[in-house]
Amino acid sequence: MDLRQIRYFIAVAEDEHFGRASERIHIAQPALSRQIQLLEAELGVTLFDRLPRGVKLSAAGRTFREHCSQILVDLSHAVSETQAVARGEAGMLKLGFIEVAAWSGIIPETIMEFRRTNPGVRLVLSQMTSLGQIEGIYDGRIDAGFLYNPPNDPLLTILPVTRHAVLLAVPSNSEFAARKSIDVAELAGQPMILFHRRESPAYYDEMHRGLFQAGVSVNVVHEAENEAEMLALVTTGLGNALVNECQKWRKPMGVEFLTVTGLDVGLNLALVYRHSQSVPALRRFLTLLKR
Repeated sequence: MDLRQIRYFIAVAEDEHFGRASERIHIAQPALSRQIQLLEAELGVTLFDRLPRGVKLSAAGRTFREHCSQILVDLSHAVSETQAVARGEAGMLKLGFIEVAAWSGIIPETIMEFRRTNPGVRLVLSQMTSLGQIEGIYDGRIDAGFLYNPPNDPLLTILPVTRHAVLLAVPSNSEFAARKSIDVAELAGQPMILFHRRESPAYYDEMHRGLFQAGVSVNVVHEAENEAEMLALVTTGLGNALVNECQKWRKPMGVEFLTVTGLDVGLNLALVYRHSQSVPALRRFLTLLKR
């Protein structure tokens, strides 16, 4: 049995006549009759009752027609959905993101616009660290990720998005708390909570290079795994911390933020994906992001 025989059977069932069906689907009547006979032989049933003028579905034929009609509907849906996925209009897109970067700006704006213009795509969003996103891109857990300071890897495509500056987080009872800004030179000897290199080597190296170029030596009292930990420790009075400027959208109680002059350090936000990535929906997302 093949799809061609099913289409022939449906045509004869609709017209209840071999001659009319053969003319409509453009096949010689003897060939059409032969295909229906082969189909009946394979099924071991009589699909049509032969009448003096035409044919009529048997009880078995009526049951078979119901199922064949559903098969053709399912096939049509399969073809349509497959083509939509190939165009990037359907399917799934898995994106990673840094939580703090998604509170405001280009990430939420692009995601909202993508959801509005591509309702057929299931968008799966996962909050992950930059390191976790790189691992997720390699093992296929995500198709692409918004992350900071991506590594220079020939297997990855890096699309720069924006650069976020750093702010100084100080305890509310700090001598600096009432100020709006501070010069980097004033941080010399200050107790500082910095980022651990393991989580973002590029950012760690840029931070220490920036402090060195500014001629500032700080007293590192702790290296944290993430900025939530850094800010929590700032509230305890353990020290100050240089954090992403996006943290201003969720300022913890007991912490004040100051701009830092004389420090050329920032976090480069980029969308990263594998060169070999072939998810059609990602291409549509990239077009929207670039625009």
